[in-house]
Amino acid sequence: MSVASSAAVGPPPGMKVRLSSNESPFGPSPAAIEAATAALADAHLYPDDQSIALRAALTTHLGRAEGEVAVGTGSAALLMDAIPHACADGPPTDTPEVLAFARSFVVYRLAARNAGAAYVEVETGGPASGETDGYARDAEAMLAALTDDTRVVVVDNPGNPTGAHLTGEELTTLIEGVPAHVTVIVDEAYHEFAAGQRGYATVRELDVAHPKLLVLRTFSKAYALAALRVGSIAGPVDLITALDARRTRFNVTATAQAAALVALEDTDHLARTVEGTIEGRGRMAAGLRELGIPFTDGLGNFLTIELGTAAAPVVEAYAGFGVGVRPLAPYGMDEQLRVSVGTPAEVNTFLEASRTVLADVPTRR
Repeated sequence: MSVASSAAVGPPPGMKVRLSSNESPFGPSPAAIEAATAALADAHLYPDDQSIALRAALTTHLGRAEGEVAVGTGSAALLMDAIPHACADGPPTDTPEVLAFARSFVVYRLAARNAGAAYVEVETGGPASGETDGYARDAEAMLAALTDDTRVVVVDNPGNPTGAHLTGEELTTLIEGVPAHVTVIVDEAYHEFAAGQRGYATVRELDVAHPKLLVLRTFSKAYALAALRVGSIAGPVDLITALDARRTRFNVTATAQAAALVALEDTDHLARTVEGTIEGRGRMAAGLRELGIPFTDGLGNFLTIELGTAAAPVVEAYAGFGVGVRPLAPYGMDEQLRVSVGTPAEVNTFLEASRTVLADVPTRR
């Protein structure tokens, strides 16, 4: 499957309700906005190239040792460095392989392409049907897909765009089963929305060991700083040092550093955002069930809907109501939509539009 990077990003223009890009509808911490605004007074100066204060705060926040955390312009940029580096690491091979679950975050494929690596997908379960979530993942199937050429195993947990996840027990099985020379990347972009639900656990909570284990986080989702582009990567000092050396200098702006640092401290705003997102996700799920529409009730800040028909006309129909939703053709999912959680008013608008838009689609009831 060929993927153009522009095919998987950006909301449709002109939408009053943007439910297409997994953004936080609740906005950033007001204190983070103040910090970013204040930082603009020094816009004539280059930012701290090492992001020292932010890295120190993240080191504490993530329970890491000094030197085990680096930052970049969003987790996507960090992945674009980490995957090519890992493909070149370990025993020599003419055909390095990047192993991921089917329908994983599209950047994994793009990074593998940039590395000249083969991108190998491990199939997941089928689409959602009735009350059953879709796209279930199997840790043992991924371990069975390892070859002598595998250099990277990358897992988005929870996954995007399906919302599927591995439980803590399953993730532990996977990580411990990967050979020591293979880099394991666990992308926890949506972990705040998954905490304490359906057996989910972060890598930190599992305290699982692997010599080449990297964990990604982002400020774009629960912290609502998507426009400022800040992400973090944590792992062994030698790997983090090597990855940090690959990045563009002065890559994280001063405004982004200032906002992220304060956002970490504003735990009350984070809690309200997560609570509002989970409440909205529940309302969307209840509304779709009432309409008899199958979907995957995943652990991210979105739901993945099954249509049983081509998605493009349905996207256009939602646009007629001013609602932007995400088609998933870049993931080989031509009859599915991903819909992000909005504010309470936006959820109302989506559900009202859905009563008309989804009335005649065949779905997989």
